[in-house]
Amino acid sequence: MRITIYTDRAALAAVIPMVDSGVNPEAHEEVRKSPRRLGGKLPEPEDMYNVPTVLLSCILEIAPRIKKSGAWWSLGGDLAENLLSVYVRPVEVEILTDSAGLEKIANALSGYGLSPIQVREKRLEREADLDFKKYPVLVRSSNTDFTMNGTRVTVQADYQMKVGDWEWGDPLFFDPSYVNIGGVRIPLMPTSLKSELYITLGWRDRAKLISEAFTRAHSPTYEGAPESEG
Repeated sequence: MRITIYTDRAALAAVIPMVDSGVNPEAHEEVRKSPRRLGGKLPEPEDMYNVPTVLLSCILEIAPRIKKSGAWWSLGGDLAENLLSVYVRPVEVEILTDSAGLEKIANALSGYGLSPIQVREKRLEREADLDFKKYPVLVRSSNTDFTMNGTRVTVQADYQMKVGDWEWGDPLFFDPSYVNIGGVRIPLMPTSLKSELYITLGWRDRAKLISEAFTRAHSPTYEGAPESEG
């Protein structure tokens, strides 16, 4: 399966076209024979953070329905980063939208047994690390979820974050990056925005993963140049 990226200069623009829940030996051998594709560095099997097929199946099934609804939407979470070649392992599908889009998406996916839409607030397991101090990180959104082929799919509208006693941040809204998976165009939360959020939270390790992916993608010897949108 070929994955093609449509993005801007600010966002990461590379995806290694390996789709499996584990290491694909054939893909690994192909990359080993052509190290220039990864900037001259030969990856080890544990470095192959392949997109789980079950997550791709969910995306390919529901994305056309969401598109027909006319809603603004984007994939978020670890899956969006993974599809942009960041070394993280996604376990669920997270969809971001706005309040108007939530209603449209809920109607478009009504056959999947969505939970009732409600505002939920929760504290993240990881705390912000700022100036050598720890602060709780809260998030809230209007959302609904459902399970598809054993995979949790969450649709979140007007997603906001709050650190410690700070005011709630503005709801997330952005121009997404895009990948083309099996002929289906998928919007993604840009890694440039994710990196800004991680730096704000003091999560330098996560920001570093994005930086490393960006460096790999923009190596002078990298052959997988992105296609520009439009």
